[in-house]
Amino acid sequence: MNLSKNIDNQQDLDTMEGKLAFLRQLPLFKDTPLETIRLYAYLSKKEHYYADEPIVLQGEPADRLFLVISGRVAICEEHKGRDFLLQIISPEGFNYFGELTLLAEFDWFFSVRALTDVTMLSISREAFNKIMEKFPEHFARTVSYIVKRRIERFIDQTDYLLDNLKEDAWRVCPERK
Repeated sequence: MNLSKNIDNQQDLDTMEGKLAFLRQLPLFKDTPLETIRLYAYLSKKEHYYADEPIVLQGEPADRLFLVISGRVAICEEHKGRDFLLQIISPEGFNYFGELTLLAEFDWFFSVRALTDVTMLSISREAFNKIMEKFPEHFARTVSYIVKRRIERFIDQTDYLLDNLKEDAWRVCPERK
């Protein structure tokens, strides 16, 4: 589903109503009460990046969730001096990254670069914590949802790697006794 088509124009995201409309259509906020989504909309920040511009750099402190409204970004990891494409994020399919930053402090373990001009909303860990302080009854469900979505993404990425792994790199699991 192309979520960016549901917003009449990017200017709408400069308003509270536009941000609210965008957030309400995301699966990530599917079971979130309207009052809570309003706070996310209020505390979110619209960000724009130009094609080829870095958004996140591997090794720097991670501090916010990004929701892609329009455009495409590449998530890459540097390993042994080489950059590897992990995933392309766009409004279709998974349209967010950085969800774990809401739950813990760590450094980015990947880099993100704009493939095209990109417009996103971001929600900082600080904003998330403020919302969870106001609605502590949502904390357990929200954390569970974030972890489940991250596990789904991990499974998709693992399946891709296994499907594309050279046969000589396979290690066979020991047989059961």
